[in-house]
Amino acid sequence: MAVLSALVVTATAQNVYDFEQFKADREREMNEYQARRAEEYARFKAAYYGAFEQFLKLYQQYLEDDEKVIDLMASDDGIKLEPAMLAVQPKVETTAGDQKRILEENMKNIRHLKPEDLIPVLSDKQDTVDRMQEAAETLEEIVKDMATVTVKDNDEPVNVTTEVVLEPFDPEYFSNLPSLEDAGHAEDVSEPVEPSAEDTQTSQPASSESPAAMSSAIPHGKPTDYVRISSPFGTRIHPITRKKHTHKGIDLAAPKMTPIYATADGEVTFSGRNGGYGNFVKINHRNGYKTAYAHMHKIAVKKGADVHKGDLIGYVGTTGASTGNHLHYEVYYQDKLIDPATTL
Repeated sequence: MAVLSALVVTATAQNVYDFEQFKADREREMNEYQARRAEEYARFKAAYYGAFEQFLKLYQQYLEDDEKVIDLMASDDGIKLEPAMLAVQPKVETTAGDQKRILEENMKNIRHLKPEDLIPVLSDKQDTVDRMQEAAETLEEIVKDMATVTVKDNDEPVNVTTEVVLEPFDPEYFSNLPSLEDAGHAEDVSEPVEPSAEDTQTSQPASSESPAAMSSAIPHGKPTDYVRISSPFGTRIHPITRKKHTHKGIDLAAPKMTPIYATADGEVTFSGRNGGYGNFVKINHRNGYKTAYAHMHKIAVKKGADVHKGDLIGYVGTTGASTGNHLHYEVYYQDKLIDPATTL
């Protein structure tokens, strides 16, 4: 009996020791785990804060580019209009002044934006380390898309920015666009493009308009083949900053090198690089109307050229603030913005 009692006491003591050892091991493991997680959190936080500072600078540049284009499109280009020359004012969606006020508000908001303001938007994970990791990785990817790269254009270095698409778009549609050959221009152009005789004689893509009913100087019809509105005109909430953001035109998804046509007679008053808008053409139609064509792969007209409705002015691309081949198309009447979809 004494032996049995001794065995029980020994077993109990061993169990107590094993339990205490287990607790100590678990506590050590937990401390090590928490220390690792703290290190990971600090690393992800540093990466996120670094990306946040880059995001602010790049987004500020994007807003400034947008403001410059508003001023460019609202200007009359020195073309003085007599009342008799003005077209009947169409339905106006918003004005250049309204858009500039939105941009000024965005610029003000950006200056007061803190890193912590974006994390809840970028991740819905409960674990704080996982949240910070996803926030850092997401914002780093966005900044990568927005980063400025240097390319050569006619042997001169040109800064070209690309940016994550801020408007809704359909990735599946972009991935299933017709091939380059189907677009009708299989060759990649490395030099400035001049329209061929065949191109300039090609009529504008088919439209349901009645030529007799529409003035050739009023923007109407489709500026490019393979038209599909991948991002509409209008104001929406920026997916990152959660502030008001306006898309001043429409995006028409099309393969690279798809021809772009003037939608009305007019004078080319801008032709060249234009910040986040990439290769950009502005046409003043001398009646109050002006149209803009952005992100071109190549431009086929020069500043000062007279163009007619249906003339080739360039080719679809993805230069500037763009993540896929498309045409960004804007329509202005004096300093007022029109929804281009109403003119197609």
